[in-house]
Amino acid sequence: MTPYPRLFSPLRIGPVEAPNRVVCAAHFTMFTEPARTWGEPGYYGARYAAYLGERARGGAGVVTAGQAQVHPSTAYQMANNAIAWDPAAIPGFRKVTAAIHRHGALAFLQLAHNGGVTGSAVSKRPALSPSGLASYFEPSKALDPDEIAELVQAFAGSAANAAAGGFDGLELHAAHGYLIHEFLSPAHNRRTDAYGGSLGNRMRFVVEVLRAVRAAVGARVAVGVRLVGDEEHPGGLGAADAAEVAARLEAAGLVDFVHVSIGVSGLGMVRPLYVPPGVGVYAARTVKARLARTPVFAVHRILTPEQAEEILERSDADAIALARALIADPEWPAKARAGRADAIRACTGSNQACFGYLTRGWAIGCITNPVVGRERTLGKLRRAPRARSVVVVGGGPAGLEAAWVAAARGHRVTLLERGAVLGGKLRLAALLPGRGEMAAAVDWRADECARRGVDVRLGVAATPGSVLALRPDAVIVATGGRATVDGACKYHPMPIPGSAQPFVLDHETALAAHATLRGRVVILDAVGHIEGIGLGELLAHAGCETTLVTPFPTPVELDAETAAMALRRAVRAGVRWRPTSILAVIGDRQVTVVDGLSGKPETMTDVATVVVRTHGVPEDGLYHALRGAGPEVLRVGDAVAVRPVDRAIFDGHAAGRAV
Repeated sequence: MTPYPRLFSPLRIGPVEAPNRVVCAAHFTMFTEPARTWGEPGYYGARYAAYLGERARGGAGVVTAGQAQVHPSTAYQMANNAIAWDPAAIPGFRKVTAAIHRHGALAFLQLAHNGGVTGSAVSKRPALSPSGLASYFEPSKALDPDEIAELVQAFAGSAANAAAGGFDGLELHAAHGYLIHEFLSPAHNRRTDAYGGSLGNRMRFVVEVLRAVRAAVGARVAVGVRLVGDEEHPGGLGAADAAEVAARLEAAGLVDFVHVSIGVSGLGMVRPLYVPPGVGVYAARTVKARLARTPVFAVHRILTPEQAEEILERSDADAIALARALIADPEWPAKARAGRADAIRACTGSNQACFGYLTRGWAIGCITNPVVGRERTLGKLRRAPRARSVVVVGGGPAGLEAAWVAAARGHRVTLLERGAVLGGKLRLAALLPGRGEMAAAVDWRADECARRGVDVRLGVAATPGSVLALRPDAVIVATGGRATVDGACKYHPMPIPGSAQPFVLDHETALAAHATLRGRVVILDAVGHIEGIGLGELLAHAGCETTLVTPFPTPVELDAETAAMALRRAVRAGVRWRPTSILAVIGDRQVTVVDGLSGKPETMTDVATVVVRTHGVPEDGLYHALRGAGPEVLRVGDAVAVRPVDRAIFDGHAAGRAV
């Protein structure tokens, strides 16, 4: 028996049946095997097969690969896109489907033409769209009728390759501002021929594509769409419009499922933790109410099995599509089915290493799952050849990760934490407005340590003598780092004249003491992450007159989705935003800010507090004291160098495997 009977009931999807209603949603990873010329589109291979195979092993009923591009004109939105139009893609497809089928899941493939949301810097080809509008950084070319016919056949040919590669189902991308969506939307489609104007005309392209695809793959393969459920833009499609589109496709017998999403490419597609869970379910509900028999998938920040089961119980959808939740924990379905939902490693919604990495041209990662993209080399944890006594010093994210991994391998692990609670700096990060979910990254690790039998000792300030008195075979030093007001920074002169004064605080001290701060506060963000923005919002809500100074034009270390929402929140709370500026001098309760573009200085007086967010330094004294003292000694996380949390957790994971 499972506590989620609806979630783990089978689902008929056209000619195939999924063993349960958990769908691993298509998401771009950049795990495609690179082409001979880097940046050119490539093919699926062993790395992507291992990644998706792990999601199938974890219990998802349907695993969707994608996007795969149907035509050379669409393969350059980002580097390393996947080719579907060439029969040379079939061997890679077979590797992926074999890895998925090995664990009893259905293998689906998302086929896409990204339309106007494509750049031409690499290919020199113009982006193609229905009406030649600018949907990205440059205008597109309006499609001629013969080009439309060519793209219909490109979808069909790509579908045939997918079927030959063993896929059980195909999802045509008709959301997020991509080509099919552009044809459907009156905001994007200004055509006056048979492909524009009325809804029937605007649907002509998707109808032709679906008919061609179904003819190409036959009756064995399920065919559906990822449909725009709400553009959230004036003049665009809303949920009721999406429902009408879906109803017409069902009446024509063209779809075996409808996956309902919201938002468009750029901003609104990958919602960060500032939006509530299940933010897009309303659109799925609206579409489902119009359909008689076609299964509807719901998506967007569905985090827990309880949420998923409730969506199914309310008949808002027939299946639950998860992306980031299965990046964070591929065993989410298996744990839920076994009644172990409390053991699921939750997605924090930070976007830092998944969507954030993609926007920087890197393959995805995950701040809380260090195995992502390394499934072939890290894979399952294996028992150590012999059990050893391991002491971990520090209960932050790196230390907790090292402790549970070492314990899972059979070692006897003792964790020493000088504070009263576990979690380290992530406990501070969770104090920032709207970012409480960040605590999940350490809550899960603390719970996992308990499940694995780690001996956790709080309130213990470790010394070399006290550590050696435990007679460890190995010591993992995770003593963290120390925030500074004068740490070296490439993009802002350090130290700032006057920064040694007592009213100048590092960002961690200021956050810990935020309830006591009053009056005019000037924050310098010399790093470009969330700390300055989040602290500014927190203090503005508390009534402080807050100015945020940064040398950057934007928060360069944040993904675009998070940056846009965080800045908007801060400014609307009352923060004065001063980009491309330098905090030149800190005087006697006054500061001089210099605009980096004009060179014009501004002096602010009656400043109660200055907060500096610059780089920190490692607390590595214990590590150096223990080296050569007998046991094996490793250091991890900020004790090595003060870096983002995904690096700290990866360090801890590697150390737990190494001892």
